[in-house]
Amino acid sequence: MTEHGFPTSALLPRYVTALVAACAAGVISALGSAHFIAAQGTQRAVPALLVGAVVLVAVLAVASFLVARHADSETIERISRHLLWVVFAIAAVPGLIWFALWVSGGSAQSLFGLAAILIGGLPVFVARRKPDALPLTTGFCLLVAIVTFVFWQPLFLLLPISVAVAGGWALTLALLGYARHRRSKTVVPSN
Repeated sequence: MTEHGFPTSALLPRYVTALVAACAAGVISALGSAHFIAAQGTQRAVPALLVGAVVLVAVLAVASFLVARHADSETIERISRHLLWVVFAIAAVPGLIWFALWVSGGSAQSLFGLAAILIGGLPVFVARRKPDALPLTTGFCLLVAIVTFVFWQPLFLLLPISVAVAGGWALTLALLGYARHRRSKTVVPSN
């Protein structure tokens, strides 16, 4: 039982439900915005996917903090580790496709896909091996994602993925900070 009345086992299904709701909201908003964009092809798809990614991250952030309000610090940290796996999947699947498409042609651009897989998996690896270094590592990966979508014009098609990954890492950092705040709030001073 957490200090706010919900058993810890009841919080994970609530978080999974929040994840599904965020995905549904992202898909609905992407389809809705694609309907109102007058362009065709990628000029229509990329902005629509970008809107979907932003809505997905926003709904997931609100839902995560609603769930985290009723959780103890260990449960919040567990939720953030689950979120790291989601972000890894969002980064690794397109990275793997990018790698497979470009390596078959012998191009050096295939290394971008490999880098996406490695950077996406770095926080997951660090969460297992050195949990104390997780905020620093996630912050580094967030910086890489931000630099990627700010300065890289040739990879315009990957902009929605970069926004979703950056939002996921920012949400992970916020959850870890909230867990640390929650832990420091419950410490009883000793005499």
